[in-house]
Amino acid sequence: MELFLGIDIGTTHLKVCAVRADGSVCHTVLRDQSVRELPGWGRCFRAEELWEKTEDCLKELFSQIDRKQIRAIGITSMAEAGVAVDADGVPLTPVVPWNAGQGGPEEADFPASLRGFSLYRKTGLLWHRKYTINQLLSLKTSRPELFERMDCFLSVSDYLFFRLTGERRTEESLACRTMLYNIFEGKWDSELTAFAGVTGKMPPVGKGSAGWPVLKKELASRYGLPDKISVRIGGHDHLCAAWAEGLGEGDVLNSMGTSEVYLGFPDRLPELSGLYERGIQLGVFQGRFYWICNMPSSGASVEWLRSFLQAAGGQASYESLMKQERQVPSKVMYLPFVNGGGTHRKKMIPGGLLGLDMTTGPMDAAQGIYEGIACEARVILELIEDAGLHADRLIAAGGGTRNPLLMQAKADMTGRRFILSQQTQATAAGAAMLAAEAVKEPKCPGDFSGEGSQKEADIERKTAAPRKEYGEACLAKYRTYLALTEAAAREGTKERQEFLWN
Repeated sequence: MELFLGIDIGTTHLKVCAVRADGSVCHTVLRDQSVRELPGWGRCFRAEELWEKTEDCLKELFSQIDRKQIRAIGITSMAEAGVAVDADGVPLTPVVPWNAGQGGPEEADFPASLRGFSLYRKTGLLWHRKYTINQLLSLKTSRPELFERMDCFLSVSDYLFFRLTGERRTEESLACRTMLYNIFEGKWDSELTAFAGVTGKMPPVGKGSAGWPVLKKELASRYGLPDKISVRIGGHDHLCAAWAEGLGEGDVLNSMGTSEVYLGFPDRLPELSGLYERGIQLGVFQGRFYWICNMPSSGASVEWLRSFLQAAGGQASYESLMKQERQVPSKVMYLPFVNGGGTHRKKMIPGGLLGLDMTTGPMDAAQGIYEGIACEARVILELIEDAGLHADRLIAAGGGTRNPLLMQAKADMTGRRFILSQQTQATAAGAAMLAAEAVKEPKCPGDFSGEGSQKEADIERKTAAPRKEYGEACLAKYRTYLALTEAAAREGTKERQEFLWN
């Protein structure tokens, strides 16, 4: 049997998975990230600690598997976050995640040629301070001595890749999220890199499955591994999950975590101006354009609910609550913007619960939160179809699929069927199978072909389907939700860059 390793670097956790040739995960090892508040940096973690935790995970995994069966290693991660290194590859900064909460440059600080639609026509992104370019501009202004010593900026995937292989390289979907990469020309943008002062300081961009290096000899010897294990950067975490699911034209992946995203791979791009006006972002992965919309407060809202209820009555309180009878739809209206709004939200909308009274119980509030998330999901799905994109088949992946009440609320409120992914650790599995391409033909459906066999297999998959008896009531609640969010947006004064986007 052959095995492929997938390393998944998240904001909260680091996971290392052993994946079989058919894409199934046989072993997983996990460590929590050591995120802490660092003065002047926000909530961060150290690059060296990331490497130490990776080694710990690898050693534990090697004790559970036959390490001689390992053929390749793939790395995936959150985007935007990274570390500045000197000429010797020594980290000069901590790893600053996308939600660290630090300030930075404003869009008005950019020249007119690098703002608005002009920026979008280069990068496929709408301006936001979380993108890597703004971390670099902040470093240049606040710590000029460190910026001067910086020889290269590496994403967290790039940094682990460097520690494993000794080479500096990135992958195209991660480059896309720096706001320094021209997705239409397929290279670092000369105007953006010059403005940021990083010309020649961004790593080469790897594309496709060829040309990736092997694990350093000293590491192979230390771990007792075979020679010439290929190491590859898989790319942005949500996209690696999409690869594992084998998305085709008209398929939409709903990748659910702290923030949830909706993404797809169109055969052709609609008019760019229409995508831009709707806040739909673009990038490139495995030689294909993708579109992406997000909801930063989805999983965050559920975790807030869970922690609130656990504080009141322990874990059993939340679990027993989920089994209680409840009104559908709930009389409680939830605006899911407590952790920010998505790129489609041009004005700040406050998050919160409405419709509470003395008869409101915890289950009413919980159901209201699920339905608020579901209403915003419907906004996104209608938006992308209005832009000329297709959403014919919805596949939900990630931790949220294990919450049946949330998935049922999504189906009821959107009037659509969600196919529930059966892929365990889809993100890490996708990275592992991308790495497998360097050494063999993968046995996974990640070719974006959308073949009929995959759709026929849906018959055997679990789904969340809309219930007809709740259709009219859910539509009425959705219309109320639209009226509330539109009224709140009219009152808003802050532009969309004030939100946390993914």
